[in-house]
Amino acid sequence: MVETRGGEPDDGAAEVLDRPLPDGVRRRVVQIVADAFGRLTVAELPAQLRQYARFAPNRRAKFAGNAMAAALEGDTLFRQRVGEKFKEAEPELSGALDSGSPPPAADPLDVAAAAYVLRPPGWVKLVTAAGEEVQRAHAERVEEESRAELERLRAELAAAREQTRTETERLRAELDSARKEAEALHRKLRAAHSDVKRG
Repeated sequence: MVETRGGEPDDGAAEVLDRPLPDGVRRRVVQIVADAFGRLTVAELPAQLRQYARFAPNRRAKFAGNAMAAALEGDTLFRQRVGEKFKEAEPELSGALDSGSPPPAADPLDVAAAAYVLRPPGWVKLVTAAGEEVQRAHAERVEEESRAELERLRAELAAAREQTRTETERLRAELDSARKEAEALHRKLRAAHSDVKRG
């Protein structure tokens, strides 16, 4: 849901999320900040982030992720600086977002992260849509995994049934053979018994 602050016009900067960033979007936002971080001077960084200035981007994302996300949300000037660095690094995506038409083939998480940093009009909808897309994809993945597991179990059951049927047939054949052999031995025994009585 889009909310605006204090009666300000709905210009994109006044929009706020009514829920936390989806996890995948948050990770990409932190990576965008970590990448831009190295191209900013120490003076351009918020005070709470200056201690991470010497870190490599990956270490920065790992150890300063929460601080960077908080600074990006709370410090408009810092977010604008990061946005400028992002525009330099990703001019096509930035331009598409500025024009209001994100590329349809772009990863929704990338679009949402860029929208979160750049804050074009309607950015909240893009972030929300990305979160819903992630949830939908996760649900589809879980459903597909469940379907595959069900098929695997059905195949195992069919194989077990076939093995049981085959084993049952083998045992029946052995039992029939043993019965016939027992009957033959029983006949021989009776015949031998009769011969002994006669003889």
